[in-house]
Amino acid sequence: MKNAAAAAVTIGIFDGVHQGHRALLSAARATGLPVTALTFDPHPAALLSPSRVPPLLGTLSERRELLLQNGADSVLTLPFDRALSALTPEAFVADVLVKRVGAGVVIVGEDFRYGCERRGTIDSLRAEGERHGFSVQVVPSVFIEGVPARSTVIRQMLLGGQPEAATKLLGRPHALTGKVVRGKQLGRTLGFPTANLVCPPNILIPAPGVYAGRAGEFLAAISIGVNVTIDERAQSTVEAYLIGFEGDLYGQNLTLEFHKFIRPMQKFANLDELITAIQSDIVQVKTVNIN
Repeated sequence: MKNAAAAAVTIGIFDGVHQGHRALLSAARATGLPVTALTFDPHPAALLSPSRVPPLLGTLSERRELLLQNGADSVLTLPFDRALSALTPEAFVADVLVKRVGAGVVIVGEDFRYGCERRGTIDSLRAEGERHGFSVQVVPSVFIEGVPARSTVIRQMLLGGQPEAATKLLGRPHALTGKVVRGKQLGRTLGFPTANLVCPPNILIPAPGVYAGRAGEFLAAISIGVNVTIDERAQSTVEAYLIGFEGDLYGQNLTLEFHKFIRPMQKFANLDELITAIQSDIVQVKTVNIN
């Protein structure tokens, strides 16, 4: 019998907190127990395979907020270090799930593995649950229009310039937050002042191109990449023209939502052609159905 303080625990990296993760949280909420989302930072690959660390779909604080918005009552973040990675499956269950979290129910995906060298399986987790007094629920993978809702798939979509497809798997538009800094102010010179963002390290930036998006209450034409019409050797930037906005955003954090890919970055023959293209971009942004 589970005690009254038992928690429904779901475990994962939860990068992006996509539709698959939401299914885990929904199952946890259905138990009627307080829901704890157990996650890890940094990404395990940073320790186990540094050359293969994926760009993340959001910061740790954004992940935590999304988990709380989507059903978690609390979020426990464990540092993924040598000590944690060395825990046997049995020790992970006893030290983390039982002693630290007080699991009454553990909710996991069908491909869940745990413990040193990922030796723990769902069958071993169920056996440990019988020993320690918690049950295990397995949530099937989520498919949206035949596509699996997985962080790796969403990354591929965003890096391939497919924000609309990524939105379906995320359950919301992909968002990128950064601090607004002073750029070369070329946009202001051309009549389209933009907010230049400096984004946190190791955060996924969508493929180069021009996007229709939103920044708060304002529609935004978002440009990612190098303005090759001006300087092919310049650094890649993330900047946005907020339609109808007047003011100063320098030093503030700005969140951009990506709704639709409009066009790739292009080299124009002169500034007049560039201005015409920007005007066309803005017209297209205004026609996109952005809620």
